[in-house]
Amino acid sequence: MSKAPAAFVLAAGLGTRLAPLTDILPKPLVPVFHKPLLTFALDSLIEAGVGTLALNTHHLPQTFSPVFGCDPSYRDRPLRFFHEPLLLDTGGGIRNARPALGEGTFFLYNGDILADLPLAGLLSTHRSSRALATLMLRPAEGGGIANVNFDSTSGRVHDLRGVLGRNLGDRMVYSGIAVFEPGIFDWIPNEGPYSIIDALLEAMRSGEKVAGMLAPHGLWIDIGTPAAYLEAHRILANPQHRPSYLSEPVWPLGVHPEAQVESGARIEGVTSVGPGAFVRGGAVVKDSVVWPGAIIGSESRLDRCIVSGRNHVFGEHTGGVL
Repeated sequence: MSKAPAAFVLAAGLGTRLAPLTDILPKPLVPVFHKPLLTFALDSLIEAGVGTLALNTHHLPQTFSPVFGCDPSYRDRPLRFFHEPLLLDTGGGIRNARPALGEGTFFLYNGDILADLPLAGLLSTHRSSRALATLMLRPAEGGGIANVNFDSTSGRVHDLRGVLGRNLGDRMVYSGIAVFEPGIFDWIPNEGPYSIIDALLEAMRSGEKVAGMLAPHGLWIDIGTPAAYLEAHRILANPQHRPSYLSEPVWPLGVHPEAQVESGARIEGVTSVGPGAFVRGGAVVKDSVVWPGAIIGSESRLDRCIVSGRNHVFGEHTGGVL
């Protein structure tokens, strides 16, 4: 039997497009129906049978301990954190986490996305391909930037971002999920920030095989902006889109049991009200996300808003982050 692969989750990004929410929490910790975004990636990897789970941090690293503990773990699985005082980019982050990744096959998973894609199938495809890396790909029409040239017949990736000028196969979208062999470390400089895409391109120039697996179906959401964050809640409110790997028996849950909603307040549409939030009587909150600790004043009217919990909200608001 093959050894269980390790996994490295990219959780160090600044999340600038999601500001000002990311002034409070790093993007991987923003709650989606009360569940931190990062934990969807962890659940998916655990379901796929990974061994070691490693993550990197940079922005607001102190916010991870309240979620995962001072001796970090998730679902009774230890987590190995690698802090980056200087952002090392994707390739540098992998190099920094090599003590956890060891000398075997490992997953790379972008902690910014919420997906339900066939990780076990990706691992199987990778092991049969004998490639340096295998990228999980999505069709161009599903959203995202289609800049991966992929030949579905051979299963080979011929180009990334058009850098090599190899206009072969069809244009696909990289999902942010991949499987690597430890040979990738040969293509990453020993120090400083470096992109994993640049490492793959250098390897491909030298004849190394990079494979791909097309996942034409399955949940994939890039929660990059406040509008996309609200849209994610709308999508996930549909039971048909519940991720298959979730361990929570009841999810999603609109109003958290520890939230306070006074008599006379109305919660309408797809709305999430977090623990410790307080919605006063007479308020109407529709198609919005209310973070833990937020206070919505009486007679307020909120429509398609995100309430971060920093302010006591009054009045009428349509759209935006409050």
